[in-house]
Order: sequence, then structure tokens, then C-alpha cells
Amino acid sequence: MALTCVVLPKPLSSAGVVLFRDGCCPDYALPPWLTSFCCLFPALYLCCTEGPIKPKEHLKKQRLPKLPQQEESAKDKRSRRDKELRERKMYLKNFWYAAALSEKVKDKPVGVDILGTRLTLFRDEEGKVVAVDDTCPHRGAPLSEGWTVTDKKSGKKCVVCPYHGWSFDAEGKLRDVPSAEHGSWPKRPIIGSYDVEERGGFVWLFYGSKSLPKEERPPIPFTPELEDSKWRAVYGEIEFDAGHWGVFENAIDMAHIHYLHADSFGNAEKPKVMEMKSTRDTWETTCNFRIHNKPMNKMWEWTSVPSVPVEAKAMLPSTSAVNIELAHGVKMITFVNTVPINENKAINRFCLIRNFALNPAFDFMARDNMYKILGEDKVMVDKLAPERLNVEYSLAPDMPQIAFRQLRQEWIDIGYGVPTEKEMPRRGLLPEECC
Repeated sequence: MALTCVVLPKPLSSAGVVLFRDGCCPDYALPPWLTSFCCLFPALYLCCTEGPIKPKEHLKKQRLPKLPQQEESAKDKRSRRDKELRERKMYLKNFWYAAALSEKVKDKPVGVDILGTRLTLFRDEEGKVVAVDDTCPHRGAPLSEGWTVTDKKSGKKCVVCPYHGWSFDAEGKLRDVPSAEHGSWPKRPIIGSYDVEERGGFVWLFYGSKSLPKEERPPIPFTPELEDSKWRAVYGEIEFDAGHWGVFENAIDMAHIHYLHADSFGNAEKPKVMEMKSTRDTWETTCNFRIHNKPMNKMWEWTSVPSVPVEAKAMLPSTSAVNIELAHGVKMITFVNTVPINENKAINRFCLIRNFALNPAFDFMARDNMYKILGEDKVMVDKLAPERLNVEYSLAPDMPQIAFRQLRQEWIDIGYGVPTEKEMPRRGLLPEECC
């Protein structure tokens, strides 16, 4: 008995090959549509000279050799890695960034380097913080080195350029030019102004389109303990000579604490990160786990526990809130806002929130401990060089970073990523292409 073999297109047969005896029916049940297909296309038949054999035996003997899988070329790997590193540097538009600590914006203008540009912050006639471009459009002088006055005609608080005395209100409109006739200048805004809000002790800058309705904007990163009278917060900021991405990921990296902070609360003898679980929503990821720490010194031994429960939240665009609970109900939260200064520099604007020792006399201790920890981080983070790697390997303890990378990438994929000022030069906060 002759054996006939028909080769089918892959979508029609999972094996790609169907066996027939004497050109009629196969050795296994064949759907009617497939029989019709074979009759219509006899040119697909391949004749075989083998005698009668069982289908399984034939499949064993005649199994087609596997095609070698096409490996990703070195060029493709480099291209994929280059894309990953490029998107890691991007800023996220239409989100809120901590532009300053509220306590630092008082009567005088404050210059802020942020997101590849420089802004001036000052308080208007109602005491609200406003943000405008720092560069005077007359000759490019820094407005942040000027002062504020109240415009007599409009009653609006204005920032005054220290070079020629031009003054601008919160909307970026020119209100006075001492050397020119009043009213002989443009009436429209001639410097950029930006939406800001104060919450939780920080000045939040909206890095996005003014036309986006407020109800459609993402929430300002927040933790309720910032406004709870049963908790007390101390604030500070520290700069890093590193891109914002590495600085931010360090804040949600729990595996490093046993080594980088070994002389404080790290415990290199028990470094495991245990019982890791992760959840997420539209704006943030949350990881819960347990670690072994050790008291920073004998004064803290009363707070010692067998293992410490930790909740690490990572909020878009780049805020972390890490909550730990020790013995006797002692709780602390590190609330850290990592803000890009430019492509290669970042700043952490932070607060340490505690539910014990609420007397302000203890603030200096909390602040000093936070600066010690962040200072230890800075020494290492400033030296990180991910651009030297073809691939980064991550394991289970890296779940907080992995989960946040996935969330952030989803927003970049739908168009929220803004190239850095090095890749897309700009005059003002946002490139015109991204407004």
C-alpha cells in the first residue's frame, strides 16, 4: 500500500504534514473541510514509497527537522538596549513633580533647576506659590536673582528682573518697564507660567499641558500621614550626580540596605527579603514584604522585632513612600520625591514622617539620620553605570523596581514620555512638540 503525504500551510495543521494511504483518507480522523482542501489541491501531494506503517511510527521516522530558531542579532540587542536606556532617561509629562519644599519659598524669588530648564518660584498677592520661566525675555537675565513688588495698577505681586527692572506677574504678563512709556509693551504673556499646588509640605509643579482639565490630571503623590496631627514630618533635599531613574529606583530597592547601610540599620547576616507580594493600579505599585534589620544603636533596642513588615509604594512619576513598623507601634515613613534636574542630575526632596517623639526637639535627630542614609546612597548611586551593560539581570527581591518599570513603560508607550533636553532642546519647560 502506498503512502501519500500532504504538506499543509501551518495555520491549517499544527503538524504541517498529514498522512494518507492510497491517496484517500488519512490514518486518523480528518475533518471534511480538510478532505475537500486536499482534493482541490492535489499538487500538494508528496508520494512516498514506504509500505504500510502506523501513523505514529511514521511520525517518529519522518518527523521534519526543526528549523533553527533565528537568534536576535547583536545589532538588534544593542538597539533594544539603547531604546531601553533612552526611555529610562525620559521625563513623564502630565504628571506632578516636587519643585521645592514649601518652607523654602518665602518673600524672595527662588530659582529652581528642574526637568532640563530653570524656573522662578515666588508667592503672589494671596500668598500662593506661582512658577514662571527664570529667563527674562529682554536680555536673558535670571529673574530668580531679582525681587518681588506689588504692581500699583493691577494689585498683582510681580517678580522684578534685576537687570532692567522689568516686572512680570503670575501669568507671565509684563506689568512694568521703568524706562519705557506705560502701556507701550505687549499685553499678552511673554514668559511661560506653570500650574503649581502646595500639598504636604511640597510645591508641586504640573509638567504638562495647561489645556488638560484638572479633573483629568493624575493625582499629586501623597500619603495621608503628611497631614495627620498624630504624625510629625521633617524635610530636606539632597542632590545626586546621576540621572533620576537610578536615584529613584534606589529608594524602592530593599536588598541593598543590608550592605550599603550595614553600619546603621542593615543586617548583612540576615539579608533575605521575605514574603514579597506586589499589587498595582493606574498610578502606583505597592510591594509588601518582610526584612530583618537591626537597631541603629542601643537607644533603639526597645523597638527591635524578629522581622520588620515593610510596605513600599512607588507613585508616578517618581515618588516613593516606604512604611516600616517596629515594636510598640513605632512607625516611620520615608516619603521621597526624586526630581530630574537634567538628564544627568537629580534631587531627592524628602520627608521622614514618624508617629513617636513628636516634640520638635527631636527633629534634628530624624533629619540627621535621613541625611546619613541618603548620603550613603549617594556615594554608590553616583557611580552606577547601567549604560555599560548589554542586559540587566533582576531577581525576586527586585520586584518593586520590576513592577514600577512595567507601569511606567505603559505610560511611555502611549506617548507620555518626553525626551531629555539633550535629545530635544527646548526654551521653557516643555518642548513645543510635546505641548
